[in-house]
Amino acid sequence: MRGLPPVLRPRLALHAALLALLALAAAGCRVERVEQPAFTATPRTVVGEPRPFRLGFSSLPARLDDAAYVEALDLAALHGELLLIHRAPSWAEFLPGVEPSEELRDLTRRELQAIEERRLTLLYAIDPYRPSDRGRLAALPEEYADSGILNRDLGAALVAEARFIATAYRPAYLAFGVEVNATYDRSPGEYLAYLEVYREVYDAVKEVSPQTLVFPTFQYEQLLGATPWEVEHPPRWERLEDFGARLDLVAIATFPSLIHTVARAIPADYYSQLREQTELPIAFAAVGFSSAPGPGGINSSTPPEQRRYLRRLLADAEALRSPFVVWYASRDPQFVSDLPVGLLRSVGLQDGAGRPKEAWPVWAEAAQRPYEPPSNAP
Repeated sequence: MRGLPPVLRPRLALHAALLALLALAAAGCRVERVEQPAFTATPRTVVGEPRPFRLGFSSLPARLDDAAYVEALDLAALHGELLLIHRAPSWAEFLPGVEPSEELRDLTRRELQAIEERRLTLLYAIDPYRPSDRGRLAALPEEYADSGILNRDLGAALVAEARFIATAYRPAYLAFGVEVNATYDRSPGEYLAYLEVYREVYDAVKEVSPQTLVFPTFQYEQLLGATPWEVEHPPRWERLEDFGARLDLVAIATFPSLIHTVARAIPADYYSQLREQTELPIAFAAVGFSSAPGPGGINSSTPPEQRRYLRRLLADAEALRSPFVVWYASRDPQFVSDLPVGLLRSVGLQDGAGRPKEAWPVWAEAAQRPYEPPSNAP
């Protein structure tokens, strides 16, 4: 994996923003565009010992249409307890002097209704940075095209949007910043500016929703210095310390098939070493492992190895007493092809048509275990 063809290296440098690109693609697929039948909960068979972590999927659909978006929410409800909504900022709705539109408020109400009908716990992730450059902000209005996060208007917009989300959704978890160590690697100055805004966001969210846990996510393979398109470096654990007391848990995004095609090659302490760096809860905010060859031989594996990795992941989450595990794509996103998005084309536990892969029974079995949070859980 380290011998990447040179032609792939500049394109794979976009991976640090891969999840942001998928979020932008998924953002238009909201349940409220068409009338959908009310969700009918199916009683879940409860078997086995309690697990200490919630299971969840993101709202990323298999196709870019409303029905697929609803299917993603249904899968999260039928086979877990948690939903990840991952989106770029809606800048124009929250700039100083602007009130959120009635359309946005209506969409929010409808989406919240869909989440509540499914009795899902919500993890909402606000991802400010560009897919192609973690050092620059994403989807900015034209008049702010070359601005950074410390622009007074943009910083205020981010704080206002976080406050709106905390007030409207009352999420259990709010991630402000996704794979933020990649922002540090791309632009240390912008990262320091992000930290200033993060502190304001943290305080604003706590003011309106004190029970919401606030944190960023870290791209774990990049944090370890193990990504195949970068010069190797020692783990940058110091990034975990940058947030001081305004860090409610440590959340990672991890896609180890980028560097290991077989699960047994993953070091035994791959995740447990995090416990040596923090006493905070350790959560898996976005996880994936490929089940097929990836473009250019990157992120390549097989269905049996995906199954083996999932078993390993769940065992590690149990040992760490993690609060939640989010498998990023419940079904393969059929609309992705080119790099960098194509790297996630086969990470679903079902294929794009909803046919289970070898790993699906492992997830389904875990989902049947009753969720029982530890007595000291936040």
